[in-house]
Amino acid sequence: MLLTGNYKKFYSLECEQIVLACLILYNYSWNDIYNFLIIEDFYFKNHKIIFSIILELLNSNIDFDMNHVYNKLKYYKNFDFLNYLNFLIQKLPNPSNISFYACIIHNMFILRNIIFTINGFLLNISSKEDLNLSLLLNEIELNIFNINKNHINKKNELITIENVINNYMNNNIIENDVLSTGFRDLDLIFNGGINRGDLIIIAGRPSIGKTSFSLNLIQNISNFYNIPSIIFSMEMSANQLFIKILSSIIDKDKNVIVNDLLKKNLNIDNILFNKICSMKIFIDESPNINILKIYSKCKSIIREQGEVGLILIDYLQLMSSFSINHSQNRVFEISEISRSLKCLAKELNIPIIAISQLNRNLELRNNKRPLISDLRESGSIEQDADVIIFIYKEENHNSIENKEKIEIIVGKHRNGPVGKIFLNFYNSKSRFTDF
Repeated sequence: MLLTGNYKKFYSLECEQIVLACLILYNYSWNDIYNFLIIEDFYFKNHKIIFSIILELLNSNIDFDMNHVYNKLKYYKNFDFLNYLNFLIQKLPNPSNISFYACIIHNMFILRNIIFTINGFLLNISSKEDLNLSLLLNEIELNIFNINKNHINKKNELITIENVINNYMNNNIIENDVLSTGFRDLDLIFNGGINRGDLIIIAGRPSIGKTSFSLNLIQNISNFYNIPSIIFSMEMSANQLFIKILSSIIDKDKNVIVNDLLKKNLNIDNILFNKICSMKIFIDESPNINILKIYSKCKSIIREQGEVGLILIDYLQLMSSFSINHSQNRVFEISEISRSLKCLAKELNIPIIAISQLNRNLELRNNKRPLISDLRESGSIEQDADVIIFIYKEENHNSIENKEKIEIIVGKHRNGPVGKIFLNFYNSKSRFTDF
């Protein structure tokens, strides 16, 4: 039942020898592989030892040439390293090819990890009569996630000032990295829109319109840029979200729409109907979502659609931690989740909107205008978030002339100013408009 365990096809003696020879003969070739090759990538024990000596000399700012490497290795009595080093440097490798061979070494390491992980699960499955399938699937996801994190990111990690300046001069930053919210005054605060790679927290008191506002952002961005968006909803069903989206788009009361749908009497203009059907909005209504599943499903949509433009999570406190240690407190888990969401937003270059609850202590205050410290189980949410938006309605705004007026407070903005704007909120239609 187990996969092959001898790894015959999953290492390359020659590649490991060539990389070590390159490093010893041409120390500068280290610059081509420093960002991904590690000791564990090597399959052969003696090669691990040689590479560890190279790293030790490198960290001590000493040339890792033949003499210095051997002076460190001569204390190993179980192997003739002197003759082996002479054998390696006789290969006379081309240093310009080192990254090619290093990639092969690293990829072989990933393949060995995959086989080792699969074998472990096969042993586990075959040795137990009663299996917790949900727990098993979570463990598989966690292991694959960790393997994937270790895979080479071939993008150059270093960006020159010249490249940054050229991006600004050519307007590439504005065109590629900013997405208009669809709300005039909010875009002014955000210098044109929200940034790709940002983690955006939207918070407010219960039934204030957090989900409706977030859905309006999804609709505006999805329509304007024609890019796919994903909603992870742990509170509302896909049907409930659809009614909110439909009500906002056709500007009609939600209850009327539900009755019309039940009676099969909903009349929508053909152009508007086609527009709604063409929206690239994907909904996941799984009740127990975690960062691993979000990552996996985003990757799946990217493979199918080519990209993902925006992610909405409703809401943050309902997410599950993927940590194996379930004894930790909830504040720690939420902090772990918020950090993971920020890392995911940056890695995929996608803005992530996460709806958050507020602490109940807010209800005990006379002044119920929310503060950053009111974020429920905040932990590091305020630190990880690039933008924090509060939705707030003054009680005296319930008068006839102000009943739709609502405040959007930007309490944190990592890349610009904070401030507040006013929008109209038509609750029965889940619709926000410029004030």
